[in-house]
Amino acid sequence: MLTVWTFLILAALSFFSMYVLIKKMNVINVLGSYFFSNVLITNTGVIINLNLKLTKQDPSNPLIFWTQKIPELSLKPALLLWMIYILFSNRSLISKGIYALICLIALVSIELFFVHIQYLQWVKWNVFYTYLRYGLILVILAVYSFYLQKLINKNKEVNTI
Repeated sequence: MLTVWTFLILAALSFFSMYVLIKKMNVINVLGSYFFSNVLITNTGVIINLNLKLTKQDPSNPLIFWTQKIPELSLKPALLLWMIYILFSNRSLISKGIYALICLIALVSIELFFVHIQYLQWVKWNVFYTYLRYGLILVILAVYSFYLQKLINKNKEVNTI
């Protein structure tokens, strides 16, 4: 039960941080990237868990389900959105790489925490695959966010002819 409350507090902080992010980025880009990151995280999780059966979890306990679902809907997308903001900022390439590594470590640490408290069991899965999963999600989300921002800027242009 303590784990659920911890993740609820982190979820509230994540949503507050996205409010701050909306002030720094375009609101449509933030919301579009948030929803797309949720789709990517959820669908890859379903493919890995249900379709490929590379991980297992106890479906009978709703506490386990909600404990895993809360960070999936709040903390993980918020981390990815902040990473997108950093990737498109004017920071140096080394700085961006360090922040990307920190973001990936944080995302993988959440998964490792669930494995450690035995809410999730890796059958034919390991840490490398988790890094690969979140790395690919980050790349796909960055491409999506880039082109979404281009479309937003294109619609802002006024044709004076």
